[in-house]
Amino acid sequence: MPTDRFFERAIGLMTVGLLIAACIKIVAPFTGALIWSTIIAVATWPVFEHLARRLGGRAGVAATLITFAILLVIAMPVALLINSLAEHVQDVLHITEDVSSLRLPGPPEWVNRIPLVGPEIESRWLAAVENLETTLTKIRPWIGKAAAWTVNQGAHLTLSLLEFLLATVLAGFLFVHGKSLAGLLERFASAIAGESGASLVHTAGLTIRSVTIGVMGTALIQSVLTALGLLAAGVPGALLLWFASFLLATLQLGTALVWIPAAIWLEIQDQTGWMIFLVIWGLFVNTIDNFIKPYLIAQGSGTPLAIVFLGVIGGMLAWGFIGIFIGSTLLAVSHALLKAWLDAGDEPS
Repeated sequence: MPTDRFFERAIGLMTVGLLIAACIKIVAPFTGALIWSTIIAVATWPVFEHLARRLGGRAGVAATLITFAILLVIAMPVALLINSLAEHVQDVLHITEDVSSLRLPGPPEWVNRIPLVGPEIESRWLAAVENLETTLTKIRPWIGKAAAWTVNQGAHLTLSLLEFLLATVLAGFLFVHGKSLAGLLERFASAIAGESGASLVHTAGLTIRSVTIGVMGTALIQSVLTALGLLAAGVPGALLLWFASFLLATLQLGTALVWIPAAIWLEIQDQTGWMIFLVIWGLFVNTIDNFIKPYLIAQGSGTPLAIVFLGVIGGMLAWGFIGIFIGSTLLAVSHALLKAWLDAGDEPS
């Protein structure tokens, strides 16, 4: 009889293992979208609950409105940016093919005063001005490679956009069934971690929400400061550049991709003073990211700042942009587990 029970348990465990493996294989292609949908749902859950109450408890209508709002605010501008990127890459390639109408400005006076390398830079610049067609012929292969790289990145961005669209739609379903799924997750965590399981789920939710506030809040601050610097320097299209700065800062690419080309444009326009101002201002804006983001995240999660900082940086290095959420959440939950274990050990028997 014990032998029979052993085989029954072994077959049962094997069946459960095969079932879990099959489920993982089915869900694996949608892992990224599922993680993003969870992040979106957890981060915007207070907004959803408030809207559902205002609509008389109609969760389905509230979920639909929030889903369309997210698509309208984020997905549509990103799609327009991808389309604009593809068009401008083609324009650059056409410009390099027709070099007869191009004229380079002469080097500014301050270039010659740069220590050690100033005269060399000025001489090469003058040579490029005198023989622009030959210079462009030499650099055209590099421009082609850069354009190909840009198109490739645009393709990756397009795939990421499609994944985000799927994640947003899945988040709509999570809004409707969020309470039942949260209860199931708390029961599962309690079965594994005991009485502290529900608090761990709560800690994970707070951390995800705090990371979202930290990332989006920091991106908003950086983009506003960048836009103010562009306005002060008289760079046209500041509103569009503000949105591009916000998007790049949210994706952790930094605002330098906006203000460096603007600074080059200012120098071409013989506005050296404003160019220097914009470079200094841009470096300042990029630097504050290292301080504001961990501070904002730590304020809402209740986790020590050092742990959050390690989670944000380490997670981003390990898993990219999504690692900001994963790394900080894992360290916050681990910190809560360690604290609960130590507190339980301090209690009298």
